Amino acid sequence: MNKPNIWIATAIVMMIGTTFLGFQSAVAQYAGSSNLEEELKLAQEKVSNAGQQGAYGSGTSMLSADTSQTAIFIVVLVAIFGGVAAAFFAMSRSRHREPAKY
Repeated sequence: MNKPNIWIATAIVMMIGTTFLGFQSAVAQYAGSSNLEEELKLAQEKVSNAGQQGAYGSGTSMLSADTSQTAIFIVVLVAIFGGVAAAFFAMSRSRHREPAKY
């Protein structure tokens, strides 16, 4: 099989897969319980919970709850990104460059 046929076959498979996955998730939003009263009660409860004191954000507290967990999270992120930056810096300093020929 030559290269254009491989690319065309890959594109077709990806389009078919995306179509079926997209259709399934589009239909899934309508497949729920048919009990409208229960859904209304849950929605009203959600709104009342959101209006309470301290109910801010998505529920994942980063800075207001446990400072030790936040500090550990920040240290881990600094170590990961710092290590990657140090690796790139070391790679850039260790390469030997050929002199340019004019």
